[in-house]
Amino acid sequence: MAFYWYQSDPDLYQAEVAAMRKFFPSFQINQLQDGSGRLYWRGCVQPMGEGGMVWDLMLIYKNDHPHATEGEYGGSIQILPVKPRLKDIAARMMPLLEETYGGYDNAASRGFGLGLPHIYRQNFGRNEEYFICTADPKYFKAGQTRSTSAASALSWACKWIMLCEMWINGEISDDVALEGNY
Repeated sequence: MAFYWYQSDPDLYQAEVAAMRKFFPSFQINQLQDGSGRLYWRGCVQPMGEGGMVWDLMLIYKNDHPHATEGEYGGSIQILPVKPRLKDIAARMMPLLEETYGGYDNAASRGFGLGLPHIYRQNFGRNEEYFICTADPKYFKAGQTRSTSAASALSWACKWIMLCEMWINGEISDDVALEGNY
């Protein structure tokens, strides 16, 4: 019996590769060099077009792909912005939020945490990193006909990036950014 999801379900692996090559052909698949056997896609997107930021992203499969651990955000594929790093964006945004909401505690109580909505943190290697949340566990479904794919997770991440950039630029309100009313 194969240990890794891509060995035990080669059809799913081929479907993942086909979807990414169709919708995001510039992304390349690799294996993490940490001994975990996990696969990842890496590439750049610029969802806002010419005037927007270029985002270098890693889409990292969890070992239980296509299943999600109950209560865990992000589904079975983690989206890690390599550049820009979410920590760096948050460092730029938090002083503005503190000023707007009268201090860090008030900004944090509004749900912004690091200053960015819809993110979560987790250890990655030796560092604590911040990931884009593309799947709420209560909405995640895995099975024969439904699961999170790298292409669908990346599509959601592109939507998040557009909203994040619009929020940073003051084009949408905090409530829209925070509540996900989009």
